[in-house]
Amino acid sequence: MRTLEKVKGAPVFFEKTRKPVGKITDLVLSHKTNMVEGYWVNDHRWWSKRHFLPLDKVVHEDADGMYVKQDTSLKTVVSFTQRFADGSGHSFGKPVKERDGAMIGILEDVYFLPDSGKIIGYELSEGLYSDIKYGVKVIKPSSPLVETESSLIVLN
Repeated sequence: MRTLEKVKGAPVFFEKTRKPVGKITDLVLSHKTNMVEGYWVNDHRWWSKRHFLPLDKVVHEDADGMYVKQDTSLKTVVSFTQRFADGSGHSFGKPVKERDGAMIGILEDVYFLPDSGKIIGYELSEGLYSDIKYGVKVIKPSSPLVETESSLIVLN
């Protein structure tokens, strides 16, 4: 199981040459399918942007970073994608509410399976004092979150 917090900043290398590809800066999500589609990668060139590494292109990972096959190229994202932490329409920091409108917490992180991309749960904060006293809250919804302009709604 992975979280954005664990993979953010991780270097990506080509498998055989260990030549750096870039660093992971965000996750690309699909709330409709409740999946992480891949990683948003910064390749350190000022003229390049919008690079996406699908999860299925990662061959293996270790303490040094993630590895992709030698012939792998990052996909340039042309259309709008849902990113977790950055970009327009990001999910990080949005309030998460129950169906009746009751506030559950603020979205802080996402838990997912690195092999399939299936989202397992979401880490929520109820504020600094509550987080220190009770710890952060993790919810595991059985259905995808419904996204509105200003919040996410848990249906179960």
